[in-house]
Amino acid sequence: MVTVKLKGLKIARARGKYYVYRRDTGVALLRGFDGNEAALCERLAEPDMIGLYNAGRKRTAATTYAEKSLGWLVAWYTDPEKCEAFNDLADVTQAKYKKALAFLEPVYDTPLAEITQADIYLARDNCSKEKWPSLSDKMVTALSSMFKLAVQRNWMPSNPAIGIERKNKSDPNANREWRPEEWDAVLCRAPLKLKIPMMLARYVGYRVQSISRVQWSNYQDDPVYGKCFRMDHKKNDEEQHWLPVVPELQTFLDGLTRTSTFIAVKHDGTPWRDQEQMRKQISNFISGLKKKGIIPAGKITPHGLRVTFAAARKRERRATDEEVAAALGDRDKRMGAHYTRHVENEIKVIRAFGKPKKPRKKRDKNRT
Repeated sequence: MVTVKLKGLKIARARGKYYVYRRDTGVALLRGFDGNEAALCERLAEPDMIGLYNAGRKRTAATTYAEKSLGWLVAWYTDPEKCEAFNDLADVTQAKYKKALAFLEPVYDTPLAEITQADIYLARDNCSKEKWPSLSDKMVTALSSMFKLAVQRNWMPSNPAIGIERKNKSDPNANREWRPEEWDAVLCRAPLKLKIPMMLARYVGYRVQSISRVQWSNYQDDPVYGKCFRMDHKKNDEEQHWLPVVPELQTFLDGLTRTSTFIAVKHDGTPWRDQEQMRKQISNFISGLKKKGIIPAGKITPHGLRVTFAAARKRERRATDEEVAAALGDRDKRMGAHYTRHVENEIKVIRAFGKPKKPRKKRDKNRT
C-alpha cells in the first residue's frame, strides 16, 4: 500500500467528531467524521479524499474531463440537449440527480473502466454519512441510469451500480390513505391556493407533478359524466389519460375564478413556480396543524391523497387492481395493488367477520 502524506491540513475535533480543512483555502475536506484517529487516517487515504485534496483549482461548469472518465460521462448525461433520457426526466428529478452526482466531483477524473461495485458502495456510505441517506440513494439511482446508457454505447464494460442496496429504508406507513376526519379538518382550514391542489389530488388522484401542470383546457365536457379531465402525464408517457370528474370536484372547480391557463394557482392568481414549491407549502401547512393538535401527529402527506383516491375506487366500487391503475394513469396494474393493498386486507377481514346484522325492531304489542 502506498502511503500519501497530505500536507497543509487543519484537523479539528468537536463533540467527538473530526473536521478536516485545507489551511490555504479553508475548504472543508471532511465534516463530522465519527471514528478514532486511525479510522480518520484510513478515510483520508481513500480515493475521493485524495481527489478532493489534489483539486488545486475550483471546478466549474466549464471544466472538461478526459474522454470516458466519470466527469466526462456526468457532463454528457446531465446535458438535456445531448442525453434524451435525462431530458425526459421531470425538472425536479433532474435537479436531484445533478445534486447527488455532484457529491462525486472529487473523483470525476476516474476512468469509467476502473469503477467497480465496491467503489459505488464506498461512495454510497460516504455520501450517507457526510450528507444524508436519501441523497446517497438518489446518487446510486442516478449512477445506475447513467451507467446503463454508457454500457449501451460501449463506454463501459458493465454497470457496477446494478443491485446496490439502498441506505434509506422506506417507511411502509408513509403516504398512507387519509382518514375522513383528517381530510375534513385540513380542507376546511386550507387557504384556496392549497385547497385547489388538494382537491385535485383527492378526487382525480393526480401526482403533484401533474397538478402543477394541469390546465383549464384539460377540464372538458363529457356526455356521460358532465365533466372529465384529458391529460398526458410526463411520469409514464401516458397519452391523453381520460378520467371522469365527480360532482364534488365539478362544483368546486366551476366556482373558481380563472386567472391563468393553469388550474392550480397561488393567492395572487399566478401559477406555482414548480411542483416542489407546491408540495412544500402543503406539507408545511399540514405540519402546522399537527403542532396545534388540530389533526393527530400521523404521517399524512400530499401524495397520500393519491392513495386516498385509489382506495376509494377499490373500497366503494370494488375496482380491480388493473382498473385502479387505469384510473391512476398507470399502465402497470401492480401500481393499483400497491396503492390499495391495505383496502384488500380490510375486505378480507370484513368477509371473515361478516357484516353486522341490523337489530330487529320490537313489535308494538298495542298495535292491532
